Amino acid sequence: MLASLLLLVTAAGSGSSGEVDYDHQVDFSKYKTWSWHEGVTHAMNPTIDNRIREAIENGLTARGLSRADSNATLRVAYHASRTKQIEVAPLGTAAPPTGLRYSEKGSLVVEMLDAGSGKVVWRGQAAGVMRYGPNEIAEQIKAAVDKLLEGFPPKP
Repeated sequence: MLASLLLLVTAAGSGSSGEVDYDHQVDFSKYKTWSWHEGVTHAMNPTIDNRIREAIENGLTARGLSRADSNATLRVAYHASRTKQIEVAPLGTAAPPTGLRYSEKGSLVVEMLDAGSGKVVWRGQAAGVMRYGPNEIAEQIKAAVDKLLEGFPPKP
């Protein structure tokens, strides 16, 4: 749900991590159009799911790719999840009375598949602790997707 979007923030904010990998043999200049791939793991919350889709769509458009409902050269999928974590603070530190901190971590994976071969040619992943609130979530998602896509398309 919201955690899914927040995972994106991890790629762009402190306490976050983001990573990108791609097939170095692929000429990304051949990709001009894209469409959604059916193999998507949606965020549990429809609003967050829409924010993820919007951030990806805007990011790809800003990089010169056009969305096509048919005959796209690139297919885009994403997978979003959230998990709860318990952190144990060392004794004698400024921590809650129990010494335990609960947080939620969101994760997002964005994959781009060559439409002809079906092979994944680019993958970006981000994870991080979520911040709540409609504005914070939208900002986290946009920042994470922007960070993942900042080097897209890869240059030969």
